[in-house]
Amino acid sequence: VKEITRDIKQLDHAKRHLTTSITTLNHLHMLAGGVDSLEAMTRRRQYGEVANLLQGVMNVLEHFHKYMGIPQIRQLSERDQEDPAMFYEMHVWLLIF
Repeated sequence: VKEITRDIKQLDHAKRHLTTSITTLNHLHMLAGGVDSLEAMTRRRQYGEVANLLQGVMNVLEHFHKYMGIPQIRQLSERDQEDPAMFYEMHVWLLIF
């Protein structure tokens, strides 16, 4: 019985880690796609759509605070600083409307 419960426990841990990994990869996919979409919409000055998507991207980004030590994750969170003038213009527009 001990051996069976030990095996079940190992499988349970493996399932938990696999589920966490899949969820994290899904969030990463949503984050990368969202950031790309935000950049494209900002270049086209579609600030109304940006406002809707920005909140979703910020929500997904919250899942990655513990991963900010990973350069690729940090880079995704900082991509808005690549063109500060455009980012500032978007923020001003969002504040007005």
